[in-house]
Amino acid sequence: MNKTLRRTLLGVGLGVVLYAAGALWFGVAEIEASLRTMHLRGLWIALAMSSLAYMFRFLKWELSLRWLQVRRAPLDQPLGLRASAAIFLAGLSMSVTPGKLGEVVRSSLLKSNHGVPFTKTAPFVVADRAADVIALVCFCLLGLGTIAGIAGYVWAAALLVSVGVLVLGNRSLSKKLTATLSTIPRLSRFSDRIEGLLQSARVLLHPRRLAILSVLSLFAWGLECAGYMFILNSFPQIDIDLRTCVLLWSSTTLIGAISFLPGGLGATEGSLAVLATRLVPGLGTHAAIASTFVIRAATLWFGELVGAIALWRCVARAPSTAPATAGDPDIDQVAGG
Repeated sequence: MNKTLRRTLLGVGLGVVLYAAGALWFGVAEIEASLRTMHLRGLWIALAMSSLAYMFRFLKWELSLRWLQVRRAPLDQPLGLRASAAIFLAGLSMSVTPGKLGEVVRSSLLKSNHGVPFTKTAPFVVADRAADVIALVCFCLLGLGTIAGIAGYVWAAALLVSVGVLVLGNRSLSKKLTATLSTIPRLSRFSDRIEGLLQSARVLLHPRRLAILSVLSLFAWGLECAGYMFILNSFPQIDIDLRTCVLLWSSTTLIGAISFLPGGLGATEGSLAVLATRLVPGLGTHAAIASTFVIRAATLWFGELVGAIALWRCVARAPSTAPATAGDPDIDQVAGG
């Protein structure tokens, strides 16, 4: 089992521990009682919204493959929409790695199943995260003065993305970065791979393409915000508007992203539960915690389950007896190995 898979299992275990600790601290019986008052319709709608959000994220993946001209090169096996969708969904199984960097498993699967060079598609993770942060920042700007202290996270995220896009998306700056990294003894032997990564990054971080990815991210995150609204409104005597839910879900997700914890575990849940009690009239502490557990189940953990099934199918179909996902040095290096 490679380091990325171990980190994923660690993230899942961390989530279980955090949720159990939170339930014990605030009262298992009280949280369970709040969950019983919730109408299950909210959960089913949130799951449907998450599924639609994955469709927009898959469109980002497909557009990126087209921009990188992945299918124009000779492939070991044809890469149809079904195979591409399976690989995309498999990446969801790595959402509980720091910054979701473990989602480069998609590139590893493209390499092992279709012969696509790992460095050609790995930068999709960077472009995908940049588009997501841009979308979340845009949503947060809708109510920047509503939540005290959120402005710092918003501007920090915006600055981080701006610097990253400027350096990685600019040809001259990225070449200077490659030259600098090649002078480091431990990295000099990877200079060809680094150049390949930066070349693909420049393609995906082109302003027009990044703008398209960001618009698709807006739709995806907007659907999750709507799912959170339906969950909250499934509790008795709660009637909250979409704008407040957009602000709550986007700001706390951004806090989780900036924390760089696996899947934002702890940071997202804690901030969401606290802020929901402040901004949602009539929502008590136990109901806020219960709604937080439910929305995370409908987004993060639902994706983990779908991704695990897709990953198992992709690995089972791999032509190699030792697929890249079982120990590819590329994926370990990019994911922090």
